[in-house]
Amino acid sequence: MHMPFSVSSFRWDATSSSRVGSWVTWLVVLGAMCGLSVSPAAGQGFPGAPSEPGVNGRLYPFDTWSPRVGAGVGAGLVVHHAGRRHAQALFTVAPARHEQVATAAWASANPQQARQYVLISARGLHTNRDWFYGLGPGSSLDARQSIERSSARLRIRAGQQMLGQRVLLQPHVGLSMHRVDRVPDPSSSALNAGSRRHLQQLASDQTGPLAPGYTGLHVGVDVQYDTRPQGDTPPTRGLLLEAGWTRTVALTSSVLQYDRVDLGAYGFVPLGGTHHLVGGLSVAHTVARRRASVPYYQRPLLGGARVPGWARHRFVDSSRLIGRLLYRFPLARPLSVLRVDGHLGIHAASVYDNVFTDAALALTFDESPSTGGSSVPLRPAASVGVQLGLSFREVPAVDLALGLSPEGVTGVRFTLRQDLQALRPAHHQLRRR
Repeated sequence: MHMPFSVSSFRWDATSSSRVGSWVTWLVVLGAMCGLSVSPAAGQGFPGAPSEPGVNGRLYPFDTWSPRVGAGVGAGLVVHHAGRRHAQALFTVAPARHEQVATAAWASANPQQARQYVLISARGLHTNRDWFYGLGPGSSLDARQSIERSSARLRIRAGQQMLGQRVLLQPHVGLSMHRVDRVPDPSSSALNAGSRRHLQQLASDQTGPLAPGYTGLHVGVDVQYDTRPQGDTPPTRGLLLEAGWTRTVALTSSVLQYDRVDLGAYGFVPLGGTHHLVGGLSVAHTVARRRASVPYYQRPLLGGARVPGWARHRFVDSSRLIGRLLYRFPLARPLSVLRVDGHLGIHAASVYDNVFTDAALALTFDESPSTGGSSVPLRPAASVGVQLGLSFREVPAVDLALGLSPEGVTGVRFTLRQDLQALRPAHHQLRRR
């Protein structure tokens, strides 16, 4: 099977100029300054890191395949104590049949241990299978179109732990670039009226989201409050609260500017040993601040990556609401190094034009529910799955789930939440979730 991956896979038109170049230079200088300002201290190292500078490789056999991505392989290179004591750099590539990804990241210290840290990450991606079903909870399976798209992102995050590492404050700044080579057809009869209007507006406004060279500047802050006991892996008790705000300004357009707000609450209830319940509620909401509409691929997603049972990228709109309850239990601890756990879950979720005015505390089991009313009901799903990870890491390496929804059964990978402190950007994640 041919799996193309080359420098030409990341096609880009360097039409932006000195203005974009100056932003990139400013971001890199800021990151370097922040990194130098954090003094090294004991207890900031990464798990398994040697005491002296060194380099080692990694394989990602389970992070590079899905029905959308196709068969592939992933590999990485880790540089320990890169530039300073306890710092770590990571470079990865993940070529697959329909998608090619490369990432680079640098951390001044282990975010799980250090009170202060700086993370610099970059990611480039090209895909010929970015799916679009249309906007809103009433989008049809028959409306799916395959899109060819390239993107690149640079982000700098500075973390500050407070109150015994229960509170994390993480301001961030970043730069992203997008190119859409094969765009959705707004004349498709399977698309709903709102989706057709959205695509026509993106084209008529000439704001750049569907044209080569769309570049955006992102500035925001994330806050996390975590009462789970430190060193408890997996966490079985406590409360986790997350909030984030990001403002995006298009550097290649004067009419595209929007805000995104993310809120999440997760409770962990012990049932004895490592058996526990996890309840979660999360909200994501985007608001356009100028005339241009927020591009569909920058809006919150609802699909199999978040809720097993739905197709990947199944729903997208300005807002998203997800509620879930999971029962997690141990299965095996081979060699006391690996951790194999199982989970059962029930989920309810939907997307909205505005979650604060359109959401309704009701469920619909219809495969194609009516969305013409003033409120939108939640869509249910159930799942059963297994997690595989290292015993000393909170986030599992592999999370497999079989989901059941009104549209059928799908086998997918998913994670409960996106870790604020993650060093490596997800390989095959096309859009911000």
